[in-house]
Amino acid sequence: EACYVDTVELTLDNIVEIVTYADSKNLALLKEHCMDFLSSANKIEAAEKVSFDDMPSRLVKDLMVAFARREGEGLSEGGALSTMRVSQLRKLAHEKGLSVDGSREMLIEAIRDGEEGGETEA
Repeated sequence: EACYVDTVELTLDNIVEIVTYADSKNLALLKEHCMDFLSSANKIEAAEKVSFDDMPSRLVKDLMVAFARREGEGLSEGGALSTMRVSQLRKLAHEKGLSVDGSREMLIEAIRDGEEGGETEA
């Protein structure tokens, strides 16, 4: 997946097709790459060229995270996990001995559950 992310050419013409594919196959890195592309694109041009009607509504949260990360929002203690990149979440999960597979939401949940479990055991 990482190799594909490095080589795929995203355009406003193909973004919905690629992000929908990434979502359907649970390709978290590719999905994040697509959202980063959209958040950095010219907003007017994107609104004119991209048919968001064809984009699954559940991806709006991922797009908002990309915007927040780009603008430096949510970097407080509570929002830090929510705005971390998938690679950062995977590294953190690995350091805690947790599974590194799954979506952004699954990784965040596992890390939070691990932290809560660690607090109750201490």
